[in-house]
Amino acid sequence: MQNQPADTSTKKAADSIQSMTGFAAVVVPTRSGGLSLEMRSVNSRFLDIQVRMPDELRLVEAGIREALSARLQRGKVECRLNWVKDNHAPPLPRLQTSVLKQLADLENEVRQSLPGAGGFRVVDVLNWPGALEDNSLTTDELRQVVQQATDEALDALIAARRREGARLATVLTEKIEGMQAVLATLEPRLSEFLQAHADKITARLQESLSKAMENTGTHPHLQELHDRIRQEVSIHHVRVDVAEELDRLKTHFIEIKRNLKSKGPVGKRLDFLTQELNREANTLGSKSTAIEQTQASIELKVLIEQVREQVQNLE
Repeated sequence: MQNQPADTSTKKAADSIQSMTGFAAVVVPTRSGGLSLEMRSVNSRFLDIQVRMPDELRLVEAGIREALSARLQRGKVECRLNWVKDNHAPPLPRLQTSVLKQLADLENEVRQSLPGAGGFRVVDVLNWPGALEDNSLTTDELRQVVQQATDEALDALIAARRREGARLATVLTEKIEGMQAVLATLEPRLSEFLQAHADKITARLQESLSKAMENTGTHPHLQELHDRIRQEVSIHHVRVDVAEELDRLKTHFIEIKRNLKSKGPVGKRLDFLTQELNREANTLGSKSTAIEQTQASIELKVLIEQVREQVQNLE
């Protein structure tokens, strides 16, 4: 039997994070020859199973589909079932000696009654039902062999998907940590950016109000003027404050890391969280009051896009 190595925990593979990409191949020897089963899977929004096999094997297709549906959640899985071609000459079928003895006894009885009757020709003996060994598998035997091949190939496929899933989890964790580093650099300077923005707004308002007073000849009380400026600055401060966006980004980071360590399919959930990350990063950029904040938003969106591409591979 030839198959790809699978670790001892493959029976629990469906409980661990998996990629949707994998390949496995097994060959199960039988008296009718080797039965080969290949499985390969790629990304898909749902579980899409395609089975390719000769018409004489179609009776086992339902069993293969049931086995895959029981252990996989997502992915386009293509299965190829076929008899292995042997480049060497196949062994000659063996004669059934018990049948040959029966034929010989029959021939002797006929000769005793009809001494002039001709004997069996070789071709007559070879064509006699049961004279040659029958290497074909019964329906039950074929089902058992296919079930064995399916179980072994599925174990190996899931093991491959788990290994790829572990690699993707490592990559995604690194991307999230990169985003956390961007926020760690940006956050201490936000108050500085807000103050600089407030100073600019104050200067512009003072200039605008001064021109307006000169044009109208009005001279409001100084305290009233300061109160109006402070009110306008406060309104602008609320509009550009990104504290909530940063809190939500941090919460999403924690949730993504938690999912990467969890068991079972997480791809759809992570895809949703990635969309939320992108929404917050866009808002962070739209509320930017400094070039550094804009650059941080761009860096976040680049990392988020890389995460999104990798998340598409997870089951």
